[in-house]
Amino acid sequence: MLCEQALHEGVQFRYNSNVIRVDSESLSVTLEGGERITADIVIGADGFNSLVRSTVIGKKVLETRERDVSLNFTIPISLMREEEDLRSLTETSDWAIWLGDGYVLHGSIVNSGRDFSMMLGYFLSEDAPEYNEEWRDTYPIEHFKLDVQKFEPRIRKLLGMAEDIRPHIYISRPHLESFVCDQAKLVLVGEAAHPLLPSGQHNTALGIEDAQTLGCLFSGIQDIDQVPQLLSAYEELRQSRCISTQDWEKRKRVMLTLPQGPEQEQRDIRLRKGMAYKEWDHMDEKTFKAIWGDEMDLFMYDASEKVDDWWTKWGPLLVRGNPNRRSMAPSLQVSISKDA
Repeated sequence: MLCEQALHEGVQFRYNSNVIRVDSESLSVTLEGGERITADIVIGADGFNSLVRSTVIGKKVLETRERDVSLNFTIPISLMREEEDLRSLTETSDWAIWLGDGYVLHGSIVNSGRDFSMMLGYFLSEDAPEYNEEWRDTYPIEHFKLDVQKFEPRIRKLLGMAEDIRPHIYISRPHLESFVCDQAKLVLVGEAAHPLLPSGQHNTALGIEDAQTLGCLFSGIQDIDQVPQLLSAYEELRQSRCISTQDWEKRKRVMLTLPQGPEQEQRDIRLRKGMAYKEWDHMDEKTFKAIWGDEMDLFMYDASEKVDDWWTKWGPLLVRGNPNRRSMAPSLQVSISKDA
């Protein structure tokens, strides 16, 4: 549906067109075959290992390999239904989560009810093999030498059903000082701008918010000379949101994977207190904010509403500041690579 809408708006898709160079001065990208494409704006949506990012900030970003790893796998629902103690997991759309001694495991039904997608997160030991950020390598469950005695019987059974498990290591990068280049022509979106922990709760959401913010901002453009102001507005609206979400994801992963001990016990007390209120209407405001305040601030964010507020405040000044308007041609090209 999105592809059809994009084609209707004039987007040209270039499949298997690897970009090997980005030039912020000439505002062009060079493809692997040597073709050079110029543009009014270049949007770097090329993921955590971004080529555009280095051009935007003028240097390669420092990368630190962390010990956080996520094991991702799916199990056929039909297989789970054969086990009586797993059947209840296949009969609800609820998100299932287990917290253990240094582990977090969660799963939900996907693929129109055909599969159960799961993620097991924990911290690697010092002598563990090195994994990467890609999703290509698969291993059997035995490869990871998990202490299955820490898991309840249902989890052991689920892990036994998993065939191809994809590990995804977390490589941390410092928060970027800017999402836009000095010439205000290149802009970063998605994990090119703000890489998150793998299999986090907001990885996809932040990318969609970035796109929505850019779309809503540029829906009101009247002149090509307004591009720098609009990209500056994008950065202003998105940077603090993305940084706070990145930090929240890290804190949440640490909290969910606490080893047994005093901190884990305090966490469990807090979670039990929150779950004691089956209906939020019965929880007083002070208790609600103490338990769920951070989550509500994150999940209630409305990107289009933030842009509307910006246009209300700064839109009139932007329009008055451009008396000689030159229209922008609505042409857009998207480079797509099977290796991306």
